[in-house]
Amino acid sequence: MNGTFVNSQTVQQTMLEPGDLIRIGDSLILFTGEDRESADEPAGDQPRPTAMMGLKKDAQRGLAEHSLSGSLARVTRDSAVLCRMANLLQQHPNTESLLCVALDSLVQGIAPDTASLWLVGTDGRLRCAGRFGPADDEHLLASLAIEKNKALFVEQPNPPSLSSGASGTSSPVGSGIGVPIPGAACCRGAIECHRAPGRGLFQRAQLDFAVVVAYQLGSSLENLEHRERLEQANDQLRRQLASQTKLMGSSPAMKSVLERIARVGPTSSTALILGESGTGKELVARAIHEISRNSAGPYVPVNCAAFSESLLESELFGHEPGAFTGADRRHIGQFERAHRGTVFLDEIGEMSSSCQAKVLRLLEGHPFQRLGGQESIHVDVRVIAATHRDLFELVGQGRFREDLYYRLRVIDLPIPPLRERGDDAIELAASFLDHFRRQVGCGPRRLSAEAIAAIRQHSWAGNVRELKNAVERAVVLGHSEEVSPQDLGLATPGRGSAPAPEMTSLREAERRHIEYVLGRVGGNKAEACRVLGIGRGTLYKKIEEYGMADST
Repeated sequence: MNGTFVNSQTVQQTMLEPGDLIRIGDSLILFTGEDRESADEPAGDQPRPTAMMGLKKDAQRGLAEHSLSGSLARVTRDSAVLCRMANLLQQHPNTESLLCVALDSLVQGIAPDTASLWLVGTDGRLRCAGRFGPADDEHLLASLAIEKNKALFVEQPNPPSLSSGASGTSSPVGSGIGVPIPGAACCRGAIECHRAPGRGLFQRAQLDFAVVVAYQLGSSLENLEHRERLEQANDQLRRQLASQTKLMGSSPAMKSVLERIARVGPTSSTALILGESGTGKELVARAIHEISRNSAGPYVPVNCAAFSESLLESELFGHEPGAFTGADRRHIGQFERAHRGTVFLDEIGEMSSSCQAKVLRLLEGHPFQRLGGQESIHVDVRVIAATHRDLFELVGQGRFREDLYYRLRVIDLPIPPLRERGDDAIELAASFLDHFRRQVGCGPRRLSAEAIAAIRQHSWAGNVRELKNAVERAVVLGHSEEVSPQDLGLATPGRGSAPAPEMTSLREAERRHIEYVLGRVGGNKAEACRVLGIGRGTLYKKIEEYGMADST
C-alpha cells in the first residue's frame, strides 16, 4: 500500500541488478544475483530481517533467501565502518591522522593479515605511510596498481598472477589486493593488503570496500592539501594587508591618535572619524574593529559617496525582487551582512536625508526592512562613520540631521593632516618605497637627502594618499639607486623651488587643488577621482559647489 522502493527510490517497474536493496513496507530484500556467500564471513550476532515478501517468480530466482541475513549484516557492517571513516576523515587536520583512520577502517572492513598504505613522494618513489601486521618493504601490488591506475589482485599466492579487479565474476578474488589512491592529477599512492594462504581469499565485496576506502582517502588528502594552501595564502594576504593598513608614525599627534584608538576599540560605542581626504580614516576604522568585541565578525566598509541616493539605501539595507526597476532578485544589504561585526560608513556627509533617517533608527536599536519588503530585520553591528567635511556646518545648512550628528559623534577621533605630523612623512615614504620596490621588483633602494628635504618642505594637500602615489611614481620612473625630488614630482629645495604658498582658507586650497588635478589629468574625472581619493559623486558636488563646471 505504501509502494515499493529500490535503492530508496519509488518504482512501479524496474530491472533489478545484483546489489539492489528492495524495501516493501517494513521488509528489506537484497537482490544478490548469486546464491552463495563466502565461507569465511564472520557470523556473530547479526540482525535478521523481520519479514520476507514474495516477488514475481522470475525475480525470485535471483534472491538468496537463506543468505539474506548474512548479506544484510555485511552491508550494514561495511556501511557503518565507511560512515564512521567518512566522519573521522572530516575531523582530522593532518595527513598522519587521515592515514591512521583509513588503515583502521581497512582492518575492520576486510580483515587482512597485512595492510600498508603507500604514498608517492616528491621524487616519484613510494614510501610507506602506514602499516598493519608484520613489516614488509615489498610493494609490488601497490606499484602496479599505480602504474595501471586499476585495482589489482593476486589470484594464487604462489606464484603470483596479477589480474584486473574489473574482470572476473566470482565472489573470491585473491589473497592480495592493490588499489590506487586517486588524486586530482595522478595517483597519490596505493593500498596493498594480503592474506595468508590458510586464511582464504578476499571476496569481491572486500575488494570493493578497499576501493571505497582508497577514494575516500584520496579525496580527503586532496581537500586537506587544498585547505592548507588556502590557509597559507590567507596568512600571506593577512600579512600583506597588515603591512599595508598599519598605522605608522611616531609624532606626538599620531601617538595621541593611537592612544585614543586603544581606548575606543574595546568598547561598543559609535565613533566618528574626522579628517582631510587621504589622512587614513579607513585605516583608523579597521584598527578600531581589529581590537573590538566584534573583531571575529565581518568588517564591511561602504563609501557613501560612491552611490546615488536610491542605490545607497539598497546597498545598506537591501531590497526584495520588484522593489524598483531592475531589482530582479533579493539583495542582502551591508548592515545585514555585517551582523555581529562592524560597518564603516565613509563619507557619511554625502548621505541623503531619507537614508540618514533609516540609519538613525538602526543606531537607536530599531529593526529595519529591505526596500520593498515587510520582514523586520534585527542586526547587531557597530557603526563607525567618517567624513572630511564639517558635519556641524552641514547641520546648520539643513543638509545633515542634527540628531544623527550627535548620535554618531558619541566619540570623535580627529586625524591630523600629514603636514602636522613632522617626520612621519619620512617614515611613511621609506615604508612605501620598500613596499612598492618589492611589488615591482626593481627601482630605487633609498631616499636621497634632497628627497627627504623636499618631503619635509612639501605641504601634502592630499596627505598620506598623495605621498603614497608620489613614492609609487618614483619607484616606477626612478633610474638611480636613490629617489630624487624629481622622481617624486617635487621641487628641489633651494634650487628653483616654488615660493611658499600664500595664506588662504582651506576651502580655497581645496578648490585650487581640485582644479590643479583636473588640469593635470586633462579633465578625466575618473582619473581625478582616483588621484584625489574621492567618489565620483563627491567630485561632481565639489565642481558644482566651486563653480568649476565650465572649466572641466
